[in-house]
Amino acid sequence: MSVVVQVCARCAARWPVLGSPAQWCPRCHGVLLAPIRTDQHQPPASRGFRWIARSPLRRGGLAAEPPAPSPTPHYDEIPRWGLHDPVEAPSARRNWPELLADKAAFFLTVTAGLYAFAVFAELGRYGVLVRNRTRLIDPTLLAVSDIAVFVGQAGGMLFALLSGIGGVCWLLRMRRRAFARAKTSDPRTSTDVIVGCAVPGLNLVMPGVFLLEVIRRDPRAVLLVRVWWSLWVFGAVLVLFNWFWRSRPGLQAMADGVLLSAFTALVASATAVLALMVLRRLEGRTLKGAKEPVTRWVVATGPPPQKVAEPDAAQKPEVTDREVVAS
Repeated sequence: MSVVVQVCARCAARWPVLGSPAQWCPRCHGVLLAPIRTDQHQPPASRGFRWIARSPLRRGGLAAEPPAPSPTPHYDEIPRWGLHDPVEAPSARRNWPELLADKAAFFLTVTAGLYAFAVFAELGRYGVLVRNRTRLIDPTLLAVSDIAVFVGQAGGMLFALLSGIGGVCWLLRMRRRAFARAKTSDPRTSTDVIVGCAVPGLNLVMPGVFLLEVIRRDPRAVLLVRVWWSLWVFGAVLVLFNWFWRSRPGLQAMADGVLLSAFTALVASATAVLALMVLRRLEGRTLKGAKEPVTRWVVATGPPPQKVAEPDAAQKPEVTDREVVAS
């Protein structure tokens, strides 16, 4: 028995035609195809219509004439519309605090070298003074000695000042990173750190406190900071004593002042070296600046050593001369 049905072009559902053909599917509201009989072997998804392309028509029914060629579209000016894509130009201003913090180790190295050179320059001047007791000194040798002392002492003071500025910038950066790793806020502001490191008197106490606040469970770093702190205070006291000693009259006092200046320069050089060691230690680097290898200690577990019983004297084998020579 054949039945006339309509197939939905969307859901492929079949709907019997009871009267006139329907246009829309009751289920999905898709387009119903032309009615077909079920006994015909026509594919259910075949369409009952086809597209035909025709030329556009005028109102009168005749074909429209091709339009006249128009000029190529162009802009009279640069268009002001479009996506806003700002490109950040590299800042011409340098980040001086970060630059000085990176140069702190270099400044400390040069400071230690200049003060070490000042030690030998002061000892050379003392030798010139001793020789001058019995003989006249060549003016060229005196000029070389004066220049060496000036370069060592003045250059050391200049780079010590640069080391102090760079050290404060480095300390601020180190505190910022340490408290950021601990996910806490720094209890001291940048102004507190700068004032504590710059004001005379406070700069003998507060730098050590600021350093100890960022050290986390590192006994070697704590020891380095304490040794540097002690030497820093001793050097400041030694500088004041040196100024007092230079006010004394007499040739012997001047000669002793030269030795005292040499000793002060030696302490200053050692202080710079210790400050460099503290800086490298807190950065996790060696004294030369290389990355310090990480050592991990692991508890080794194993069977306890077994005690080997020594054989009795009666059971010990006899060793002949031939066996001794062969062994």
